[in-house]
Amino acid sequence: MLVKEQPHPRPVDPPDGGWGWVVALAGSMVTAGTFGISRSLGVFFVLWREQFDATAAEVALVQSMLMGMTHLTAPIASGLGRKFGFRPVIMAGGVMAAAGFCLSRFATHISHLYITIGCLVGLGSSLSLTNLLICVGRYFTTKRLKANSLMTLGGSLGAFAFPPLFQFLIDEYGTKGALLIAGSIAFHTTACGALVRPLRLRGDAKNTTDKQPDSGESGLVGEQGRRTCNARKSFLSALDLNLLREPSFAIFVISTGFLASNRQATSIYLVPRAKLLGIEDYPAAFLMSILGIVDLVGRMLIGLLPEWKNFRRIDQYATVGVLTGGMMMVMPLATSYEGMVAWSVVFGLLSGGYVPLTVTTTADLVETSKLPEAMGIRLFVQGIATLVGPPVSGALRDVTGSYDGTFLLGGACVLFGGLMPFLLRMRVFTRKKADVIVAADVVDLAEPDDVKPGSSELTWFITKETSV
Repeated sequence: MLVKEQPHPRPVDPPDGGWGWVVALAGSMVTAGTFGISRSLGVFFVLWREQFDATAAEVALVQSMLMGMTHLTAPIASGLGRKFGFRPVIMAGGVMAAAGFCLSRFATHISHLYITIGCLVGLGSSLSLTNLLICVGRYFTTKRLKANSLMTLGGSLGAFAFPPLFQFLIDEYGTKGALLIAGSIAFHTTACGALVRPLRLRGDAKNTTDKQPDSGESGLVGEQGRRTCNARKSFLSALDLNLLREPSFAIFVISTGFLASNRQATSIYLVPRAKLLGIEDYPAAFLMSILGIVDLVGRMLIGLLPEWKNFRRIDQYATVGVLTGGMMMVMPLATSYEGMVAWSVVFGLLSGGYVPLTVTTTADLVETSKLPEAMGIRLFVQGIATLVGPPVSGALRDVTGSYDGTFLLGGACVLFGGLMPFLLRMRVFTRKKADVIVAADVVDLAEPDDVKPGSSELTWFITKETSV
């Protein structure tokens, strides 16, 4: 039976709305089942230390590996999304994350959780989150910040609801039963991924046309070699390091690495620090709920923030980063439950603004066609930083016997990362801007009309003029 081949959908511009809002809402549910759960695992911290007789650094490595794998494997996730489609890869990620939580029930040593939660859940979360971030960026242009705010609301809702829920499940069913139910929550990512409709943009059509191989006798001779080369290029395209030649994107990526290295220390050590100060289990877990609900408010408010000519998205991102680092450094002053509640409210507002601004700034700094590669590079750098930061903070807690040093070190790293984007306002980055534009126009006039300078050449020229 012959089946008529369906033609490719007609290339369109980003709709900037429409079904994109459904995709953003589905992304909100996915972030609840991934980031919401991962940010709530601090409830298990003390119990895992007792159950597996592990140090604070060893237990912190579980959540560190989870977040690190989620970010480190982002280039692979974006490459798989380009190859097989965003929808099936998002759904496969939900299945893998659910399997990781369910297998954690059988863990008898802390190292087993490194494999089940750290690797399996981390990779599954990366497959789902990375491709949903890309899809939302492809659906929106002018309303991108509002869409990203809506999509990341789920992480705040999860961080609000899951800590007391997990504490209740632990009391009723133990840690093993709570992990099984966490797996069932993560499995809902599969249904949400089915809502992501394929979208073919005009930029995709142009890139496909440019990459078509030449046909002829030479193609028949080297067909096998070409397939191998194309597969290698397809994988490496997820890490397009040419993007780092642009100073603004390179500095932004390094900045996100410093912020990611210790910003998650709050979700890991807030509850254990409260218990160390004598606060009971449920009030301590409720601190994460306060953080989550205020984080939700922050994400909604940041979606209303306009962009000014002299205060761009990257400047807004840097300001939030500086304030977040400062708040972490004053955490040791909060020694009472009331003080920790007040601290959680302020930190939650700042944390809520950080995530949407990070995603939006990434999309603003690159072309839409380069968004998967840019997202992959950013998340890869964040993954490396996330793997290093929490274990170092945990080791500092083991040495000092207090969590104050972890917040001081973490706040210093976050503060430094927040200051980095302000380097772009230095004279060395701005004084040559007019000269670069004029020089680019001269190059266009000097060359024939049918020859245009490559984007990589122009990017190199700008980097040469603005690099330190």
